[in-house]
Amino acid sequence: MSARSDVLLWAQRVIGRKDATACQILDIPAGSGLDAAQQAFHKIARMAHPDLHRRTLTADELELVTTAYARAAAAYQELRGQRTVTTRIRAIPGVPAAVPPTTQAIPTAPPSIKAIAVPEEPGHAPNKMGSKALIYYRKAELALRRGDLPGAVLQLKMAIASDPQSQFLRSALAEVEAEVARKP
Repeated sequence: MSARSDVLLWAQRVIGRKDATACQILDIPAGSGLDAAQQAFHKIARMAHPDLHRRTLTADELELVTTAYARAAAAYQELRGQRTVTTRIRAIPGVPAAVPPTTQAIPTAPPSIKAIAVPEEPGHAPNKMGSKALIYYRKAELALRRGDLPGAVLQLKMAIASDPQSQFLRSALAEVEAEVARKP
């Protein structure tokens, strides 16, 4: 089979697994270590990264591959996060093993009315998105500066996959797609 059909089959398989665990998405045995997860993700990245197939896939196929790759990246990030918490639990003496340090209650004061009533400034919307989405957003900005509209669309779709709640990213994608539609 060709690389194109291989990546499409992989993407359909990943998207088809709705309730799959991170290990199932990365095709590694449950309980595998971080090294196995890293090797599996790097293998997926070499085969299925959307940038590798941008010129050979249709827009719908590229979106399918982008979504599947984002799920694989999230699965890898989840496994890395579990490993970090486990390491921190073992490293901090005096912290009970059943309660990770990140979930311990921290006393906070109730938010003030002024903090709630402050309107958002539209110029600072990129700072409100997640770090992964911000990286993709910056890559989209660079692609736009180069005049690479399809590249900007791809990076914005990756950013939306990283932060699906961001209306800012969705509006930016709509603007770039409108620009792509205007260009011959």
